[in-house]
This record gives sequence, structure tokens and C-alpha cells, in this order.
Amino acid sequence: MRSRASRLSGIAVASAFALALSGVVATAGEVASKASEAETLLGEGKMAEAIDALDASVEAFWKAAPLSFRKALFVDSVTGFGEFQPRANAAFAPSSELKIYVEPVGFGWKEVTEGETVTFRTSIEIRSDKGLILAKSASPAVLEKTSRSKSRDFHITVTFDLPALKPGPYKLILTVTDEATGKSAPIELPLTIS
Repeated sequence: MRSRASRLSGIAVASAFALALSGVVATAGEVASKASEAETLLGEGKMAEAIDALDASVEAFWKAAPLSFRKALFVDSVTGFGEFQPRANAAFAPSSELKIYVEPVGFGWKEVTEGETVTFRTSIEIRSDKGLILAKSASPAVLEKTSRSKSRDFHITVTFDLPALKPGPYKLILTVTDEATGKSAPIELPLTIS
């Protein structure tokens, strides 16, 4: 009885895995197909159609990708997407303000009257080097931007006031959740209190 249940469990897991992979392969096929179509259209001199096909390829890739991050770092200042001053180091005084710059990838949009809205919720934990949670944000911060088109050039700036921690190594865990897709991913940034 146990070996039959074990075999059935194994078959179910293998089937679920194959089903999950088939979605990835189908999506990868769509990405490649649209990119190939864009190249053909470009060769035929049909620039507008080629751009549309290339955009469709990128959108298929974007939808299939997990939420991830091109950049995630401590900064001194941010003025826009790709416009930031990186912090020289990750050493902070107790009770100082942290500023984090993040460029997410694989997020979604919600259609609204004014265009397309991107909405993220973020939460922060400060952990000891052994993983013990020492502090966390009281409630998730909501970051939202609406534009007339689905812009992928998007950044998040998060600020957080450190508690009065003892000198030593710590980890900041920033968890980012995309409201449109439900995708969520953590970012781990080591820091030192000096």
C-alpha cells in the first residue's frame, strides 16, 4: 500500500513539474516566435510592425519572468530611474535613515482610466547575522505610479529608519510584492552598524 501511494505521489509530482515546464516552454516559444517575426519584419522594412512584434516578444518574456531585480543597493540620493548616487559603503550609525534604490523586473500593470498603474507593497526586516528578526516595518509601504503606457523603466525608492542597534553585522531583508501579478521576492542587503 505504501509503495503504491509513494508511486502515485511521485507521478503526481512529476506531472505537476512537467505541466509547469510546459508553460515555460510555451512561453519561451512565444518569446522566440515574436522576436523572429520582428527580425523578419525589420528585414522587409516594416519598422512599425517590427517594433510591435518585438514589444510582444518582450511582453511575453516579462509576463513569464519571476519578480526579480536588476539593481538593489543602498544610495545617498535618487532623482529618477537610473539616476542615483550609490552609497560609498553599507556602514551606518545607529538610528540613521537608510535609502534603498531598486529596479524591479517581471512586474505587471493594472489598466486604469488614466492609463496603466504599477503598484508595489514593500516590507523591511532587520536581522542579526544569525537570522534573528530584530526590527521590521510597522506596515507595508505602498508605492504606485500611473503612466499612459506600460513603461518597464521603473524604480522603487524605499527609506527606513534604523533602530538603535549595537555595532556589528546585520542583514536588511526588503520584500517586494507586485499587486498586479501577486509575484513577490525578497532582497537581502548586508549592512554594518558602526
